[in-house]
Amino acid sequence: MMYQHKNILIRLFYTVITLFICIPSARADIYVYKDNSGVRHFTNVPTSPKYHIYLKSITTKYSDFSLGEKFSTNLDPNQYDHLILKASLRHDVDFSLLKSIIKVESNFDCYAVSQKGAKGLMQIMPQNFSFLNIRNPFDPEENIMGGTLYFKQMLEKFNKIELALAAYNAGPTTVDKYNGIPPISETKGYVKKVMSHYKGLS
Repeated sequence: MMYQHKNILIRLFYTVITLFICIPSARADIYVYKDNSGVRHFTNVPTSPKYHIYLKSITTKYSDFSLGEKFSTNLDPNQYDHLILKASLRHDVDFSLLKSIIKVESNFDCYAVSQKGAKGLMQIMPQNFSFLNIRNPFDPEENIMGGTLYFKQMLEKFNKIELALAAYNAGPTTVDKYNGIPPISETKGYVKKVMSHYKGLS
């Protein structure tokens, strides 16, 4: 009974958050704080300084300088916000950081395919599909969930956002080899662009 009650609360939370994200007139910043028991409390009207910004309302279009320009343009940057938020909560990765990764990786084109064969919103390589539970890399939810899981693993391994981004782009063994961001122009540019978008959203 308690398990069912918890699932109902989780589904209700996602429904409320989706309304904030998907309905333009209802868009609002969302705040969160974690209590002493580790429970996170969300609100759009913070009543205590304990709350800090979790999801910032975004109504403007992204600027167009990114690696994502090689894919489709003029796509709605907010269309996957509900899935990004779901992945953010499940894997405890910042929403704005995930959205910035997707912007640079695919420019929100769920059918994007790179020259190296990486696919979907978070540009997952085929050899990683299995352990990330991805059956269809062009399914937005599967791709975002899988990509977020992988990025979370990089965050836990390197304990620094810039290094995790470098590992997501060039692979963890490459970051280990150079004991830092590899001297690879693509990787350095990737980290710089994701961080630029991230700072703009934060």
